[in-house]
Amino acid sequence: MKGIVRNKKEVATGTLLVSFEVIEPFTFKPGQYCFVTLINPPYPDDRGNRRHFSIVNSPNEKGTITITTRLSESGFKRGLRELKIGDQTQLGPIAGAFVLPDDTSIPLVLIAGGIGITPFMSILKFVAEERLPYQITLIYSNRDQSSTTFYDELQLLSTQLPNFQLVLTMTEDPNWTGEKRRVDTTFIKEYFPNVNAQKYMVVGPPGMVSAVQNALLEAGVTPDNINVENFTGY
Repeated sequence: MKGIVRNKKEVATGTLLVSFEVIEPFTFKPGQYCFVTLINPPYPDDRGNRRHFSIVNSPNEKGTITITTRLSESGFKRGLRELKIGDQTQLGPIAGAFVLPDDTSIPLVLIAGGIGITPFMSILKFVAEERLPYQITLIYSNRDQSSTTFYDELQLLSTQLPNFQLVLTMTEDPNWTGEKRRVDTTFIKEYFPNVNAQKYMVVGPPGMVSAVQNALLEAGVTPDNINVENFTGY
């Protein structure tokens, strides 16, 4: 699919959002990702000119694919950062199984670290738009508030979704007065005493995902109640 850059903006410190207009018809499920291929990239990159990113927007936003990524000095990220409005990229395929479970009666716990919030934004927007009866708790861990992507949007969603609880934890922010702990076994047990009454979806950098997955298992969560996705190479 051809993707035409329609919007670019910094949504947190060192974090870039890019929206592409797509003319061809396509569909996706909230939580899935899309490959982005730069056309004639200006900088070499040992990993090539193609990466995959979670789709941030809801499927109800037709003709649009929006991605958000941490910036770096890799050739690909430099090329992505320098795209201009109207520039073209190649998009697709769309893939991924990190999506909402069909059963809306089981409470969901979404746990994200850093830029791992991106698939959850698509999920939460879709749930809000469709008024789906999921009971959702989002635990979102960051170093500090300035690096927290979609902070304002999440605060707004917390007022729009009746069955949504937002738990923000800032592990290195001296000015933050809320939760500051890392998501460990004690954290899980305190928030969810009946640990297997929920399904858990965990996404973020591999180290964070591994640590949270281990914490869930140590807390007594059964493996079939845990769905994880690693964000690598960003």
